[in-house]
Amino acid sequence: MQTITIGLLGLGTVGQGVVDLLQKQAAKILRTQDFAFKLKTVAVHNLSRHQNADLPAGTILTDRVMDVVDDPEIQIVIEAMGTIEAARVAICQAILNGKSIISANKDLLATDGDALLTLAKTVGVDFFYEASVAGGIPILRVLSSSLETDEITQVTGIINGTVNHVLTAMDRDGQDYAAALANAQELGYAEADPTNDVQGIDAAYKLIILSRFAFGQSLTMDKVPIQGISAVTPAQLASADRLGLKIKLLAVAKKENQQFYSFVGPAALPATEPLAHVNGVQNAIAVQSKALGETTYTGPGAGAGPTANSIISDLLATGDDIVKGNCGREFNRNRQSLPVRELTSVPQQYLITVAAPVERAVLAAFEWRRELAGPDYWSALTPVLTPAELAARLAALRQDGRRVSCLPVANSWHPAKEKSLRVLI
Repeated sequence: MQTITIGLLGLGTVGQGVVDLLQKQAAKILRTQDFAFKLKTVAVHNLSRHQNADLPAGTILTDRVMDVVDDPEIQIVIEAMGTIEAARVAICQAILNGKSIISANKDLLATDGDALLTLAKTVGVDFFYEASVAGGIPILRVLSSSLETDEITQVTGIINGTVNHVLTAMDRDGQDYAAALANAQELGYAEADPTNDVQGIDAAYKLIILSRFAFGQSLTMDKVPIQGISAVTPAQLASADRLGLKIKLLAVAKKENQQFYSFVGPAALPATEPLAHVNGVQNAIAVQSKALGETTYTGPGAGAGPTANSIISDLLATGDDIVKGNCGREFNRNRQSLPVRELTSVPQQYLITVAAPVERAVLAAFEWRRELAGPDYWSALTPVLTPAELAARLAALRQDGRRVSCLPVANSWHPAKEKSLRVLI
């Protein structure tokens, strides 16, 4: 039986989770595989913080990344550093040294993934990153293997647990955004600086990776319209509930008529849809395809155990390739290039909420699908509107200083009915 030597960069929550799961499942790996793993070296930023870490006997602990990257005995490098620049340098050097890579670094893969994956293919090493999207949900392998022969038309994800926890608390408890976020921080679900989460940036990174697998489409951040949740109000949530909707931060990629559309932001989701019932820190991804229709994949989107499980799955795949001499195969071979457009610019329905009563004369100028009044707001669902039609309604409602907000209704968009769209490429 062959022994495969691995090195680990980072021993935070994810890194320690990988070490723990490797030790726990060592016997099962021996029973089910043609190889065994040996963790030789772990590189950390601060040695003093990890002197008492639970590591396999004989494992070397170092504060020098290059002790892992340049070691000729190490065949696989697991990157769990969570940075961009330092991780990029380490991964590039490891690839050039002929080492296969496993990473959960969504930020790096979204911004530099194409270049790094090309380098890995050129050198002939594996580069797997299942844990970079939705933690413990094996969505990338589903897209690249199980659905490889199907034609995917749309991917819709709740892929940021922090934001989903905040919106769930606002909806269930009537909290405003600031209170719900502060509570999430106290519970450890939100970082001290939650900007990437609450502004939709983290979800956009993950959507970029999902789009490569589902559609073969390479995106950059400037081509994804992004909105955060800081402006979502209790009145919007209350009116959505009364209208049979739930407000979620959605990451959407859609292909129609040989055009590619994307969107990240809060949207009103019909309560009849499975994603509407995904609460707290859970993640979920709905995939629409020609052969299967809609399938939904739900599970924990973060945490030591779920993320480590995805990393170990990649580790087993890489080990198998090393034993069989098959390294260098691409994790995702799907490639196409479609014109990229904003999903926010196509005709669709909207949930409009006004933080004050509205005179009947103003409302009568427009058609509404459903409308209702609360103690301190008026809200309504529109028919399908073009951007120009929406702008006219909002302008009328905002007269006299009224505060008006609107959210798209998920899956109401009609790209086929678009009149003019701003092309992003």
